[in-house]
Amino acid sequence: MNPDRIKSSILVSIQLACILLILATGPLFAANRLLLVVEAVGIALGIWSLVVMGKKNLNIAPTVRDGAQLIIKGPYRFIRHPMYASVLLTIWAVIIDQFALLRLIVGLILTADLVIKMLYEEGILKRHFSEYPAYMARTKRIIPFIF
Repeated sequence: MNPDRIKSSILVSIQLACILLILATGPLFAANRLLLVVEAVGIALGIWSLVVMGKKNLNIAPTVRDGAQLIIKGPYRFIRHPMYASVLLTIWAVIIDQFALLRLIVGLILTADLVIKMLYEEGILKRHFSEYPAYMARTKRIIPFIF
């Protein structure tokens, strides 16, 4: 197995394990209205991102599928990683709503994993798409106009 596949598999495994652990240790939906709105925004952003990306480009691993195209419309006009933003909004809303030390630690591990995965994926995308550096210059990673 090549090193890129191993690294991708590890990052995805950590991500999925963290998400499942957080969801298994508390309610799926926040009880606090504001946090529920944040969670709903996260879910809506994720759905919008998936629809815009389409099946042809969808890949949970930080790799590029054969025949993939660089998507720069929909939420991708504003941020390069809306699906990561979606996960973070959704998960942190439920962590804050039903706070526990374990959930906090797992949330921090998930956040670190997604940042590492994001940076790794950007390196792959730069090599695969010649227009990616220009796209990077005009967009932020996960928070519009900030980061």
